[in-house]
Amino acid sequence: MTLHGSGEHMPEGAVKGEGLFIDHVIYGVVDIDAAAKRLREEYGLGSVQGAMHLGGTSNRIVPLGPECFLELLGIEDTSKDDGAWLEATLQGRDRVLWWCLGVDDLDDSAARRGLPIHVGQARTGDRDELNFRTAGMPRYPLPFFLSLINDRETRHRVQKQRYEAAAHTCAPTGFTFVEVGDYEAVMEGWLGPNHGLPVRYAPGTGSGIHACGIATANGEIILR
Repeated sequence: MTLHGSGEHMPEGAVKGEGLFIDHVIYGVVDIDAAAKRLREEYGLGSVQGAMHLGGTSNRIVPLGPECFLELLGIEDTSKDDGAWLEATLQGRDRVLWWCLGVDDLDDSAARRGLPIHVGQARTGDRDELNFRTAGMPRYPLPFFLSLINDRETRHRVQKQRYEAAAHTCAPTGFTFVEVGDYEAVMEGWLGPNHGLPVRYAPGTGSGIHACGIATANGEIILR
């Protein structure tokens, strides 16, 4: 047995890593247009329209590279369940809300945690649809897991198109860290051994994610 991405043999009894990476961080916002404008004016981060949501929320995508993005999740219709949940959760304040992990093998990752798998679809324009599977979304605020059904080349093409359309002025390249609050033991148990993720812990700040860092040509951006 070898480590993911290497030719080195694992020690006897070690558990193979899952190839986890930060697929996207969700930034919950009260007014999505105002938030998109603020991110551009303050940090040079552009965004593009995301896929249609049916549950009372809307979204915009801040592409950060071929494999990751920041998702702006906005309140759209509070008469619907998702919109009402987001309004109650944000309590009038934009904030980093949740995060999603890409994995090598979603079936394996879900089985390790006893999670069911769900299938979804996102239309990214007239031409492309991204089909995906997820596990663990009902376990908020723990991060959930995702894998694409499409080939990786399709995603890279979509992300390149999004990146160019966003017209950033800061040249972002990806996430540098995520900060989470209490229950470090619970989080580490959820992520599993050898996860290799840039996780920081801030005891006393409550459960779930509280901040993330984004690498850019102009320096690190920190969102809370």
